[in-house]
Amino acid sequence: MVSYVDFNPFSGSGQSSFSLPGFGRAIESIFDFLIFSSLFVGIAGMGMIYTSCLLQGIEPIPAILGIMLLVPFSVYNMNRKTDEEEDSVNRQDRFAFTKRFEKPLLIGALAAYAIAVLVAFPYGPAAILITLVPLLAGVLYSMPVLPSGFGYRRLKEIPVMKNLVVGGSWSAILVILPCLTAGRPITGETVLCLLFFFTYAFIASALPDMRDREGDERAGVRTIPVLIGVDRTKRVLGAMNWTTALMVVASGLCAIITPLIAVLYAGAHVYTQCCITSFGRIGKKDLICDLLSDGQFLIIGAALFLVQALFPLCL
Repeated sequence: MVSYVDFNPFSGSGQSSFSLPGFGRAIESIFDFLIFSSLFVGIAGMGMIYTSCLLQGIEPIPAILGIMLLVPFSVYNMNRKTDEEEDSVNRQDRFAFTKRFEKPLLIGALAAYAIAVLVAFPYGPAAILITLVPLLAGVLYSMPVLPSGFGYRRLKEIPVMKNLVVGGSWSAILVILPCLTAGRPITGETVLCLLFFFTYAFIASALPDMRDREGDERAGVRTIPVLIGVDRTKRVLGAMNWTTALMVVASGLCAIITPLIAVLYAGAHVYTQCCITSFGRIGKKDLICDLLSDGQFLIIGAALFLVQALFPLCL
């Protein structure tokens, strides 16, 4: 199977024994599996909630790390079923994979969400409800639940609603769930963290829309890039990212958050801006959308883990 990112870290190193064609294909197949099965986005979810905990001064616990591994894996696989028409145009490679493993992925998705709810159960009804938010948002987004006279039957048909739903649902579970499991009240730090992750999730959901603009337009899906074009979308996302970054810096100057946390926020915004500006400048758009953007918090989370391990008083 040809990798959608055409990724072979050993290509061009003819002197290395690892550059054998079979090894390269194995690496590509592993990346295909991680991305197309949504395991990668689940692993990235662990990095995101770990980062959220440290930004809020909450000790990460295995339960919420497990929930954020299971929930994205489940939701994104179920979403593949409702987006088959668009995927058959935009992502034929992913569509072929999900159709081939349709039954195992669906069973795995349902089982994963059931386990996530069970893990949240000891922390009370509020924790269960916030764990269910992405699932409920996905159902409301994809199913024809709106009144027939409204003009739209599904939320996904309303322009920009996809990005708002993604930003709202994922920021809620990433930020509120740690507070609930730790018994922490909602504070100014919580609100700032919510804004940060809402902005990130909104932008991360819009980047693939830029890549899939042609297919979405043919399928009648009115995403932001379909409505205003890729270049204007990049400017809108950049303005959104820098506006949130300025609010973070202002919060640091007003001593609402510590200088170190302000630097971490700012660094994440710079990373996000690099993803936005790189789109269209390098040929591998899937690399930006599916690895660099979605995997941002694997890098940030790993860096924070090392800092906390080496300098425990810093965070």
